[in-house]
Amino acid sequence: MLLGVGLDQWLPWAVLAIALAALGGLIARFAVLYRDLRREKRERLAASSKLDAEAVSDGEYLVLAAFSPYQVGKQLDAGEYLLKTGDGGISLQINGVVADFSDGETIVLQTGDVLRCERELRIKPSDMGE
Repeated sequence: MLLGVGLDQWLPWAVLAIALAALGGLIARFAVLYRDLRREKRERLAASSKLDAEAVSDGEYLVLAAFSPYQVGKQLDAGEYLLKTGDGGISLQINGVVADFSDGETIVLQTGDVLRCERELRIKPSDMGE
């Protein structure tokens, strides 16, 4: 029966079906993206409300949790720190100013500074000044 129908009769329906499938795929992708953004926002808000986050030691490095604020002088000591980002670079917020750092760079923290990282970060006091 399909062979008896001309191309001009079923082609518009096939194009419409493909367009609807593509539109459905886009809607599903945006729904997943929206869900992930909302989850990340909730995690960020929950972490930022924890003002008493502690840096945990893994032996050599101090591990800082993502989105948690760390105050130098309370949770961290002032001084120069070596960063270990793991996969290249990381954005850190220091006193409200965002800066990008690479793996192996050092930062100098002073008493009163507030440090917040976008994901888990490992730091250790630097011996370069000695």
